[in-house]
Amino acid sequence: MTAVRAQVAAMVHPSALADSLERMRHERFMLTRLVVSTAALSLMPAYVAWRGRIGALELLVLVAMALPLLAVFLLSRTGRLDLAHCISGAALTLLITTLACLTGGAASPLLLWLAAVPAEAMFFGSRSYVARAAALAAVGLGAVVALQGMGALAEPASWTWQAMPAFAAVAILLTALITVGFLYRRDDELREHRASDARARLMLEHVGDLVTWHDAAGSVVFANEAARGLIGAEPAQLFGRGLFDRVHIADRPLFLKALSDAAHGSGRANACFRVLFVPTGADGHASASPVVRWLDLSVRRIEQASPHGVAAVVGVSRDVTDRHAIDEERERNHAEAVKASDVKGQFLATVSHELRTPLNAIIGFSEMLGGELGPSFSPAQRLEYARIIHDSGQHLLDVVNTLLDVSKIESGAMTIEQDSLDMAELAADCCSVVALKAKTGSVALERIIGPDLPQLLGDRRALKQVMLNLLSNAIKFTPAGGRVTLALVRDGGMIDLSVSDTGIGIGAADLPRLGDPFFQAKSSYDRAHDGTGLGLSVVRGLVGLHGGTLTIESAPGVGTRVGVRLPLGGISTACEPARIATFARAPRRGLETKQPVRLTA
Repeated sequence: MTAVRAQVAAMVHPSALADSLERMRHERFMLTRLVVSTAALSLMPAYVAWRGRIGALELLVLVAMALPLLAVFLLSRTGRLDLAHCISGAALTLLITTLACLTGGAASPLLLWLAAVPAEAMFFGSRSYVARAAALAAVGLGAVVALQGMGALAEPASWTWQAMPAFAAVAILLTALITVGFLYRRDDELREHRASDARARLMLEHVGDLVTWHDAAGSVVFANEAARGLIGAEPAQLFGRGLFDRVHIADRPLFLKALSDAAHGSGRANACFRVLFVPTGADGHASASPVVRWLDLSVRRIEQASPHGVAAVVGVSRDVTDRHAIDEERERNHAEAVKASDVKGQFLATVSHELRTPLNAIIGFSEMLGGELGPSFSPAQRLEYARIIHDSGQHLLDVVNTLLDVSKIESGAMTIEQDSLDMAELAADCCSVVALKAKTGSVALERIIGPDLPQLLGDRRALKQVMLNLLSNAIKFTPAGGRVTLALVRDGGMIDLSVSDTGIGIGAADLPRLGDPFFQAKSSYDRAHDGTGLGLSVVRGLVGLHGGTLTIESAPGVGTRVGVRLPLGGISTACEPARIATFARAPRRGLETKQPVRLTA
């Protein structure tokens, strides 16, 4: 993981590359010197015990073995690799020349190993290191030749001690030249590598997609400059778990699965997830509220050339917020089209049911009155049949008028007049209209009028229709012996109009759909109560035109309370249907009013 982080950091920051290479040279230098010197010095006690005592040259061998430890110490304290390598090269030169003095002096074949001194410098430094190591090897060779010439060493064959130093000098020179040539080539490759990294870095800085590099555990070790535009964060802020923390909490499993599949599975994966984008100002602080963006992530595994086969995942994330919004809009339009089709089917089923019964009555009784048996009917029967035909026709007219009202409200073509209304008087008129229907169904009808009820600016016909629809529905769904209450009270700058009943109530599952056109709770072709399901939809639209709100509280077997809040100040300029707030009604909830005046209709 450390190697992967170092590679990525080196690719992004050229200075990091030099630091990484320098650190690796230091580590390799210290490790090799510690191992070799420690191993060699560990054998010295056994050698001393075997020899009994050591001479001057053997003491120099011991010093040569200990000098690399001094080089390691200096490197760890000062960081000067050049100085440490110079001491190490001097130690190697001293070791080879001392062993050469012990094995034949200037004629010893060990002198050829002096070529290893500049060759070894190739792995730890530049050309200056090689030149310094070659000079140390030359000094060591010259020292052996000088000692041989002064007679300090045993006299070998004349031609041997004269030829071997020449061979060693040539070997040192050739090794130095080959090493310098290799270093030149390595520098050229390094320059090309840096140029390639610069091109890659330039491309990553200007690409619009977010490029991230993840280790095998999924943590981010690199992010390009696109992080600022796509996520609103600095690239360094995404390192580690920074990107994961910005992923929407519901999409984090999908994000982690994509990384895992790429790192440990097929090697490629894709995911679409949401991130939290926080716009920042010039001062680095948030300049606006966070927004959600959709990113399309494509990841693949990159095999690293390492002994342990470290796997890293490279991901490219593209902003698809606009595309996702288009897809959502398309799906929403499709859902609305399906819903419209369902509403159309429900409309045809409901309206056909509502129209068929009165039409059958009109046609049937008309045929009876105009047929052969018509003269045989008594005046009372003729009057009854005419009344049935009239009521059926009136019912058809009501259905058509309701459909027209719904159409006008939804199209915004509904026009209403603004008059000063006495709501108490309007409530009395509405109660009078439905009083006969309530009496026929054995339903008690009550009015509760609050004190000091002010005038309200609104449309008389629209508000009367609101009250009549609510009262009619309440009476329709209240069994015999039940009670329907109309209440009017003032609440600050609003008028609270409520119609409550002790009827069959509405289930919690049906409450959210109240006010939708043609919807009836538990509706079916054999339902016990007639109606188009448009009454509450019309109420909702008319209340919305007056700037009011609707609340519905209900529970099966307990009853229903519909509350309408209307502003005293006049008709709203908005034409949106009123928002309906629904609540499950508590059992046997009493009606709270402000010192009402109770009247019986």
